[in-house]
Amino acid sequence: MKGVIFLVGMMGAGKTSLGKTLAKQSGLPFLDTDAYIKVQTGQSIPEIFSSKGEVAFRKLEEECFHSLTPNAQWIATGGGFPCYNDLMVKMKQLGTVVYLKMTPEELNKRIQSVANRPLLQTSEPINELTRLLLERTEIYEMADFVINGNQTTDNLVKEFQKLGLI
Repeated sequence: MKGVIFLVGMMGAGKTSLGKTLAKQSGLPFLDTDAYIKVQTGQSIPEIFSSKGEVAFRKLEEECFHSLTPNAQWIATGGGFPCYNDLMVKMKQLGTVVYLKMTPEELNKRIQSVANRPLLQTSEPINELTRLLLERTEIYEMADFVINGNQTTDNLVKEFQKLGLI
C-alpha cells in the first residue's frame, strides 16, 4: 500500500467501520475526519451544524485536511468532505481515494436508526439522501477506485486486496 488511502461516500456507507477493519488488517493508523473534528472542537457534528452552521463545519473539514500527514494511513471522511474546498482534488494529490458507492435505498436502510445526521433532519430522509447523492456523485466518481459498498466487510476487504491496497 502506498501513502494515504481515503474512503469517501455518503453517510452510512460504512467508511468508518471498514476503515477500522482495513487499518487493523494492514497494521496502519486510522483516522475518521468527523471524530477528529469532534476532538478538536469539543462539539459533536450535530452541535457544530446547529451552533455554527454547515459553512463553518466545511471550514473545519478543510482545516482537518491541512493537518494530515502524507504517511501511510487509512482515512474515513465525512460524507460531504470531498465535495467542498476542492478537497477531492487535494486528496488525490496526497494519496488514493476509494468511493464506497451505494444507492439511497441501501443507505436509508443503514441509517434509519441513527438520529444524529444533521442533513437528514427531515420527514423524508430518502428524498434528502437521493438529492445529496445526485449533488455529490460527480465528485465521488472522481475517486481513483469505485467499489460497491453494499457488501459484507469481508468481501470489501477482498476488493481492497484485489486492488493491491492492502
